[in-house]
Amino acid sequence: MLLIRYCTYTQTVRLYYRKRIHMTDRLEYDENLWIELENCKGKHFLIGNPHTFKGRIDAYCPIKNSTFCISYEEIKEMSIESKYWLQGYLSGNEPEPPEEYDGESAVDYFQSDRYKEWELKIQKFKKTGEFDG
Repeated sequence: MLLIRYCTYTQTVRLYYRKRIHMTDRLEYDENLWIELENCKGKHFLIGNPHTFKGRIDAYCPIKNSTFCISYEEIKEMSIESKYWLQGYLSGNEPEPPEEYDGESAVDYFQSDRYKEWELKIQKFKKTGEFDG
């Protein structure tokens, strides 16, 4: 079956092939992991990693019976379970810190401008789900 997924971040359409399922089948999801979005009515559910960009989240709309990609900042409201799921998800998706230079001490590395800049980007990443790389 051909699935079409629209990615709001890149504003592109991606095509996926999946094993054919009956039209009455619904995707399994955890009802505790609900979120509400500004641009789509009703509760949606967190599914996992869409493997598009770091921090992007795969979500499911039961009304449209479709999955889509979102960023953390697109979420208007969420369950407490979703809040903690997303904190863990974004922590696990943090981009790597900058590389250490040969002969650089740990103190110099952690006090370097490039490391401090990375820390600021990580703080923003945890609030928005987007990393300015």
